[in-house]
Amino acid sequence: MYRFLYRPLWLLLHVVVIATIVLMINLGFWQLGRYQERTAFNKVVTQRIASPVVPITELLINLQTLSETPADLEWRMVQVVGEYLDDQTVVVVNRSQDGFSGKDPLTPLVLDNGTLVLINRGFLPLATKVALAPSGQVEIIGRVRISETRRHGRLSDPSSGVLREIINIDLDRLSKQMPTPLAPIYVEMFASKPEDSVLLSQIASPVLSSGSHLSYTAQWFMFSIFVVFGWVIVVRRKLKTAN
Repeated sequence: MYRFLYRPLWLLLHVVVIATIVLMINLGFWQLGRYQERTAFNKVVTQRIASPVVPITELLINLQTLSETPADLEWRMVQVVGEYLDDQTVVVVNRSQDGFSGKDPLTPLVLDNGTLVLINRGFLPLATKVALAPSGQVEIIGRVRISETRRHGRLSDPSSGVLREIINIDLDRLSKQMPTPLAPIYVEMFASKPEDSVLLSQIASPVLSSGSHLSYTAQWFMFSIFVVFGWVIVVRRKLKTAN
């Protein structure tokens, strides 16, 4: 009765069905993994942003002693006090925020101990001129970010020469043109005393959403079940016609 299942075309069907099921299950688990990663990311970011503001010097000491890595500190809220080196300002281009294209001015700030910390002062619409950074001692409240790496398919910056416009906030690359090496973390400014240009918008916070990964997980698992039911229906119909 079931000998037809061993015919070449049926064997091919079995292989296709099994391969499809395996693929869909793997895609389901991949989406589940992405959901778990996103959930964990959201939890970490929420906790770090809500943590008390600390002087950046404390975090830099932790980096020097290797008790923490830059990734351990990202999104922490910090206080930075020092003086800007306005002549070392670099502009990050190809940025977008709230539906507008624009740029971010980055200006290094010298701490009392001589450490150079890069400050992302905010977002400017594309045609807006970058204003001078405040002079004298400045107090910044902001959140820690880590050096960017070039993403696949994204343009890269020249490896040599003095850059005034950049695409990636690569701290190692920018350190080459600074008076002294930059700290291995930089800061996105939330508030400044004295105030910076009124044209600057605060850098948008990360979107803390789990996305559609969980629903996609369920869909892929359901599709795999449908394939099994489809195979059963085809076999049953064949058995009926054979009888």
